[in-house]
This record gives sequence, C-alpha cells and structure tokens, in this order.
Amino acid sequence: MAVEIKLKEIRSARGISQNELARRLEMSLANVQKIEYGKAKSIPLDTLDKLCGILECEVGELLVRVPDSEEGSSEKEQRGFQVVEQVNKNKINSMPSKDVDTRNGLIAA
Repeated sequence: MAVEIKLKEIRSARGISQNELARRLEMSLANVQKIEYGKAKSIPLDTLDKLCGILECEVGELLVRVPDSEEGSSEKEQRGFQVVEQVNKNKINSMPSKDVDTRNGLIAA
C-alpha cells in the first residue's frame, strides 16, 4: 500500500495558496511544494499537526492509503507504465515497416 497526501485538494478547497500556506507554516515554498507533490521523504508530526490546524482537517483526510493494483504497483506507477507503453507503441508504429516484425512485436537491430 502507498500513502498519498491530499494537500493540494484540501488546500485548494480552503482557498489557500501555496505561498500563504508556506508563510503560515513558517516553511519555505519549496518544502511545501515537496510535500504537496509527494516528493518529501518524511513529514514531521509537528508539521502534520500545523497543516491540519491551518487547513482545519484531520490527519486521515490529509494522508490516504491507496491500495496497490493487482500487479503490486500503485495507481500512479500504473499510469506511468501506461504512458511508457504508449510511447513505445508510438515509436514502433512510426518506424519503417522493414524494421518491425509485427508477428511478435520485435524490432530489428
């Protein structure tokens, strides 16, 4: 299971900008963005407490467990795989036909 932060959704619903949130948290804008985009490696409990106080929410609203898909990856990872598959498919479709063996999807070297 993965844990996703719903900071953007809650912050937007409350009409608070990232800059305003950073100011009220006494934190840099870059750190607020890292948390919002899920790039923070950890979030201190006191920061979570401040976030919930400012946003008037509970920790359980802010942090949500997302079950992995059947293949063991999060929904976000699955979307990434789908994009890569589509890009690869488009690359193969745009190659000259002499380079692609359509019977088994191989590309000639």
